[in-house]
Amino acid sequence: MKQKMDDVQHAGKFQKVGIWLAIAFYILSVIMVIRNYGGMSAVFDPDTKVITIAHWQLEDGFREGIDEAIAEYEKAKAAEGVKVKVNQVAIPVRGYPQWYLTQLIGGDPADVLEITGSPDILNQYFTPLSPYIGETNPWNKGTPVQDMSWRETFSDDMLGGLDAAYSEYFGVSTFMHTTRVYVNLDLYEKATGTKQLPDTVTEWLDSCKKMREYGVKTNRPVIPIGVRGFDKGTLGQLFSTYNSELNTDLADIGNPYGYGTTTGDLLHKVNSGEVPVKRLVEPVRVVAALGRYFADGFPAIDLEQTKYLFFSGNVGFFIDGTWNAFSMINNAPFKVGVIQIPMLGDSNPFGLKSFGRITELGSGIGGMFGIPKKTRHFDLALDFLRFLTSWKVNQMVMVDHCRWMSPLKEVEYRGVMKTFEPVSNTSHTAIGSPFNTGVLGTRLTLQRLENAIIELPKDPMRYFWNDYLAVRPQLIDEVEEASRGVMRNLWSMDGTRSALSVGIAISAPESLDGKLYQMRSNINLEGIVSRLRAADGNVTLVEEMKKLEEYGKNGN
Repeated sequence: MKQKMDDVQHAGKFQKVGIWLAIAFYILSVIMVIRNYGGMSAVFDPDTKVITIAHWQLEDGFREGIDEAIAEYEKAKAAEGVKVKVNQVAIPVRGYPQWYLTQLIGGDPADVLEITGSPDILNQYFTPLSPYIGETNPWNKGTPVQDMSWRETFSDDMLGGLDAAYSEYFGVSTFMHTTRVYVNLDLYEKATGTKQLPDTVTEWLDSCKKMREYGVKTNRPVIPIGVRGFDKGTLGQLFSTYNSELNTDLADIGNPYGYGTTTGDLLHKVNSGEVPVKRLVEPVRVVAALGRYFADGFPAIDLEQTKYLFFSGNVGFFIDGTWNAFSMINNAPFKVGVIQIPMLGDSNPFGLKSFGRITELGSGIGGMFGIPKKTRHFDLALDFLRFLTSWKVNQMVMVDHCRWMSPLKEVEYRGVMKTFEPVSNTSHTAIGSPFNTGVLGTRLTLQRLENAIIELPKDPMRYFWNDYLAVRPQLIDEVEEASRGVMRNLWSMDGTRSALSVGIAISAPESLDGKLYQMRSNINLEGIVSRLRAADGNVTLVEEMKKLEEYGKNGN
């Protein structure tokens, strides 16, 4: 009997603990709801409007900069007699895509949201901003860009925010980055005997050779060029840079639609003998030469490992984006120099046909933020997005807090940030690699470059080209699958066009609804045309890929 009473009392204690835990979780839930809604002032003041900005930028300075922008915005709106509370939510990048889709599908997303994903996701869940980018940004009054439209205040005239599939602007950029080379000046000067940093590939290779010799002489594990090998990021950066320097003139050889060029058009020129294969694979020779100075086992080295090796003083040069600039400079126990990726000079075989540096204007645009269709306060979300991308505030957030570049015009940089500024004194533009025909094509291109460094073929250009030909069946399958996806989207967009036509027909003449339907119909038609071009380009690409021949045939 006593045992039974003890069991009852013991169970009662657990029940009480369970009740107290339930009460504690309830209180915590209430606190979190109140916090997420904007605090007690917002809960008990029905006149306070609450919006949320969400992103994945966890780098030093970004959240602090957004916090200061929020404080300034709430103060400015209060001066206008508008009660506003802005919340900031930062999600780790690895979990962001899943969180992002859950928020959008659930119907209660943040009001200003950093965008990612396919054009179809953007079109389905985000408000098109095209009607607003031609207006001036009211928060730019009294600044050098006050008379420009919102679109014109951006260094690339907002082209980086254009979604080509739907001919719409779903997002607005908040920062810009370039790729630079970080130099261990102490190691460099000891190994080379000079403070003059390399400007050309010839000078770069010479300094790498001296660094390696210095490592042997001093019994140090010196790595001349540290790379992001695990994700092949460095290979992609180098190949892209030198492909553009050697082939920028092929960026505008023309096509049936009268603009730019496509990979299919370029390969047609190869098959007709107008463009030799050698031109397309010459960048491989440059990358292979530089690859001799990567670390042994570089394919297994990731970004953080390379940064550690750099900070330990064993890496001479490290190539990465300016988003890592201040961690590289501030955390190194030695003086760090910053230079552009050395160009192909005309004093060596690599640069005899080089066009020199390529413009960086408009490149590196990032941090795209959009407004979901489900926002409860669209006008306020749009106003805050304009505030965040205004001339003064964007510099406060990006330049002052993050030490990143602003995507806006008329911004001045000082100190080391002067070296981050994009190249702008040239008309030569970047050109994409003809081998990157899709996700698979890009991955195999990088794998092929990696193998050309590891396996040391006698002729890396021939090796690269013939290996590309060997995987053509897989690449053609990928292009044809992409074409099927384009056609499926075309059918969907054609249905949308029909619905908009009905909307125009039943709307009163000159009504606001009618004008909006007409504008959306015109934009939709532009999207249809661009996708038809893409589908046609894929047909040409497949035809021309099938005709390609082995390296060295037909004078190639």
